[in-house]
Amino acid sequence: MIQSGVARPLTVILDLTERCNLKCVMCYFSTTDRLRFPPYEAALSDDGNMPIPVFERIAAEYFPRAWRVALGCATEPMMHPRFSEIVAIAGRYGVPDLWFPTNLLALTEASAEAIVRANVNIVGASVDGMTKETYEKIRVGGKWDRLLSKLQLLRDTKRALRRKRPNIRVIFTWMKSNRAELRDLPAFAADHGATELDVRYVSPTAGVDNTPELLSSEDPGELRAELAATARDAVRRGLRLASYPEFETKEDRPHDLFGRLAHRLWLMKAGIDRLEYRRHARQERRAGCGYPDKTFVIRPNGAIYPCIFWDEQPLGLLPTETLVSVSSGEPLRQIREALKAGQPIGTCARCSERRDAFYRPNLVERLKAALR
Repeated sequence: MIQSGVARPLTVILDLTERCNLKCVMCYFSTTDRLRFPPYEAALSDDGNMPIPVFERIAAEYFPRAWRVALGCATEPMMHPRFSEIVAIAGRYGVPDLWFPTNLLALTEASAEAIVRANVNIVGASVDGMTKETYEKIRVGGKWDRLLSKLQLLRDTKRALRRKRPNIRVIFTWMKSNRAELRDLPAFAADHGATELDVRYVSPTAGVDNTPELLSSEDPGELRAELAATARDAVRRGLRLASYPEFETKEDRPHDLFGRLAHRLWLMKAGIDRLEYRRHARQERRAGCGYPDKTFVIRPNGAIYPCIFWDEQPLGLLPTETLVSVSSGEPLRQIREALKAGQPIGTCARCSERRDAFYRPNLVERLKAALR
């Protein structure tokens, strides 16, 4: 498993574009063709795509110190018309955990080859249905057969170039429309060459009424039982749980010494208990939060944020700011010192996500403004 080191302490999360090619029922893109990021007056291009020279500068400054780089967050990265060039640039820096989430439908032979040659670690493929009917109902504009062909294209390209990477992570947003299909997820992932699962509940989303899809009114015990059964099936098939909802209560866990030890080993095998999370927790205890100073989020308009949850003014704007100026700047200093003092400011003062979310793009409040 990849771990962060002293020489590479950063996580860098980017959005390369303001666009997506689907209109998923639970997503803000169901009601908009373009997601603008604050500050709205800032722009690096007319088309909402990050210019290549700006990306090259970000890569040169941030990537040599990053152990994880995500080439996507709130939008579809492969909608950038020069994505193959971007991933090739990123690959030059030897980032240990270079990855991106995607619906995979825009993958071409050229971009597949660029991804493999860049030694991308993870391609996170969003697949919210295990049948053609469910997938196409949720992922409006997507075609089941096209998805399967793109998964196969990625596997074929790896085989042709004799590479083991990228690993495939199947991302599954759990909602009423696909509730019964969660149980089929491990088999689907294993059959299509995936090594990891990322399961998350659908959540209220700005700009779209996805209330009919929420599982918050369902019996929590039944939901936990379904999650537990799927988790056990996944681990039996050799899949790791990159992200997964809580499915145990304190009462569910073994109480005897042998049982606790066996359970702990299972959690480690599943990927739920790992050193990465413990380091994050230590940073949180020491600094009040695990993100500022360690994470930089950069949007296609050049705005730089301390985490994916921050909805105040950015730490700075490209191309004016550098990594050095942002890291030593007054905005980040104020955030850092307020957290350490136990008196968080701005978004931190009302953030309920930072203590239990490792990487979930919860952008509700920010997106409300973006979609007005």
